[in-house]
Amino acid sequence: MKVHLPLFFEKLKRNKKRILIYGLPPAIFLALTIVLIITTSPSTGEQSRAETDECIDCHKASGVLEGIIADWEGSVHAEENVTCIDCHEAAPTDPDAMLHNNYYISPLVSPKDCANCHYDEVEEFDRSLHAYGAEYYELLYDKQKLPYLESQIEGEYILRYGEELSHGATMRGCQACHGTNMTGKSTEEFTVWPNNGIGRINPDGSKGSCSSCHSRHSFSIAEARHPETCGQCHMGPDHPQIEIYMESKHGNIYSAEGDSWNWTKDEWQAGVDYRAPTCASCHMSSAGPGVPTTHDVSSRLSWELETEISKRTDNTANSLGYAISDGSSWQEKQARMMQVCKQCHSTTWVENFYEQADVVVELYNKTYLDTKEIVTQLYEDGLLTPESFDEPIEFEIYEMWHHEGRRARMGAFMAGPDYVQWHGFYDLLHDREEIEHMAEEIRRNATAQPQPVEEKDAEDETSYFWWLAILIVIVFILLIWNFMLIRQRLKMESKSGKKVVIKTGLDSSVEEKKGD
Repeated sequence: MKVHLPLFFEKLKRNKKRILIYGLPPAIFLALTIVLIITTSPSTGEQSRAETDECIDCHKASGVLEGIIADWEGSVHAEENVTCIDCHEAAPTDPDAMLHNNYYISPLVSPKDCANCHYDEVEEFDRSLHAYGAEYYELLYDKQKLPYLESQIEGEYILRYGEELSHGATMRGCQACHGTNMTGKSTEEFTVWPNNGIGRINPDGSKGSCSSCHSRHSFSIAEARHPETCGQCHMGPDHPQIEIYMESKHGNIYSAEGDSWNWTKDEWQAGVDYRAPTCASCHMSSAGPGVPTTHDVSSRLSWELETEISKRTDNTANSLGYAISDGSSWQEKQARMMQVCKQCHSTTWVENFYEQADVVVELYNKTYLDTKEIVTQLYEDGLLTPESFDEPIEFEIYEMWHHEGRRARMGAFMAGPDYVQWHGFYDLLHDREEIEHMAEEIRRNATAQPQPVEEKDAEDETSYFWWLAILIVIVFILLIWNFMLIRQRLKMESKSGKKVVIKTGLDSSVEEKKGD
């Protein structure tokens, strides 16, 4: 519509008084309303800052958690005005809520809370294998009963508050890294809290603990990028990634030059910010087009190296049977990791390295499967009990894949030759020989003591007791008979006044003698 400006202003001038009378009050009311909303809204930075000052002032005055206050004050969260109440505020109905100085808060900050600002990172983490740490623990040990066996003392458990602790050995062991299941529980329950396990199942239903890698309350990206952070859990005889890394050329360069690297840059770039990769740069950092930064540490893995038998990571290769990562094929995952490697290595170098590592995995699979068949046959022949870990051979076959097998496979992909060879295939060979020897001994013992022989022994023992009982009865009858004969003689003597001789045996006649 065409507007005639001179005519518009003429009308405006003629109706100025009417506009002031009828338009000014609503405008003033609207302006005051907007100001009131802005100044009283609890979501504004100014209000959050006031609440945070109140939290910090109180804690400083009481001398409580001063170290945490110092961490927060030096963090990016403090720079960005992310406050105590922003992370710890809880609704009164939240399962982990507690009333603290007139505020409902939760000591436990879950990924669901972090997602208010870091949605993409939480979404990526939630589809990774890290998020399922607690579920892997429950699956593996529900089937194999290890925490229960380890926690027993002569078949009994430690008691606390009248209840048995069936996971006493793993609360500060496996679960410290895998995470506890806090469903329906609170931070008041010592069996599940404190815990920062990477796959902790939180009271609000979310999975994980961001502070596993970004420790509270500094939440440092530099800390998360250092390999020692991953080495808190990825270490030891069953998954020695940190030991393998430090043995590799990558670890050697990190040890020599890491102090001079740029650890805090948002987009971490190989050859610019660091010279050799760490765990984070391979599994999480960006690596050019098609390989963006991610918190899904499973998105570049083409093999599952921690299971009994390694399988390609085609979405549901894991033992939980869940869809993992982003649903891409193992070839796509492998291509992403190869792109990471190609930042420093040629295509031929990378492709040949992967071929060598694939051979190691395939060789392990065959070695383990052939050996596992020996134990399987013992079960099928009834020579092993169905109970787990009650016979030495069961420990041996478990450690073959859970310890030695993992070391060989991980060493191959992380450039740790000693872990492939002497901590890997040498120990696998030794395990094979031990298992064959144990199986032969089990079968030899079973042949030397067949079941019919044991039944015959039982029959002989029963026959012995029967004959003993018959003999006792005969002796008892003879004693009674002799007693009756003596009684008869005494009776006859008392009547006749003569001495009576009673002969036993074939001659049963009675001979009388006159008294003196």
